[in-house]
Amino acid sequence: MTHTEKVHVVFGILGAVAGALALVHAFRPASRARFVWPLIAILIGFCLFIPVEAQTRTYQEVGWWDTILSVVPESPRYWFDNWFAKLASWHVLQHKAAGLMIMVVGVVEFLRARGRLATSGWRFALPVLLVLIGLAFGIHGGTAVHLPHPTEKLHHRIFGVAFVLAGLVQALVEMGRLRGAWRGAWALLVMLVGLDIAFFYRINPGEFQPGEHHHASAGSGMR
Repeated sequence: MTHTEKVHVVFGILGAVAGALALVHAFRPASRARFVWPLIAILIGFCLFIPVEAQTRTYQEVGWWDTILSVVPESPRYWFDNWFAKLASWHVLQHKAAGLMIMVVGVVEFLRARGRLATSGWRFALPVLLVLIGLAFGIHGGTAVHLPHPTEKLHHRIFGVAFVLAGLVQALVEMGRLRGAWRGAWALLVMLVGLDIAFFYRINPGEFQPGEHHHASAGSGMR
């Protein structure tokens, strides 16, 4: 698998686990899952937010360990100089904004689980942020620079639609318009998106342009 496919496998697994634990929390509010899934969300958001998205080995085959290490900046100077420079790219800005919002979801829901954010307005943070995260991932890419392949575009559209739908359903739950099993619908959608990305985000070799697909890389950069 290429670097981008392995990155999405890792994020997909983390997302599926977070969604599954959030689903447990939805039907067992007192379970410890209420503390764990927000922490996983913070980790996911952080791993999206912190790397320099240099795209130097997006479609190159790398090992699993190198894939995980690509989150870690090579050096403070490299990170500081290049993180802001790459932020000028629209798709990078969308990734970073989405990563930040995922971290906010985790922090807000963790504090709510601890009873720190008890006012009623905070319950709408999750549905609003789910919609915004879905829009950030669903409308970006599809250019020669980012997500040029049909498979990539398809799964990002699935991601976007599912998260927007999850947010809208959860908003209706919080307003009392939907009840019962609907309170776990958003978590189920997140889990299904994670599974989709982990197991089906695979670029068909026929989608690559000549010279685009390489077999090794020592370069750095996410995606």
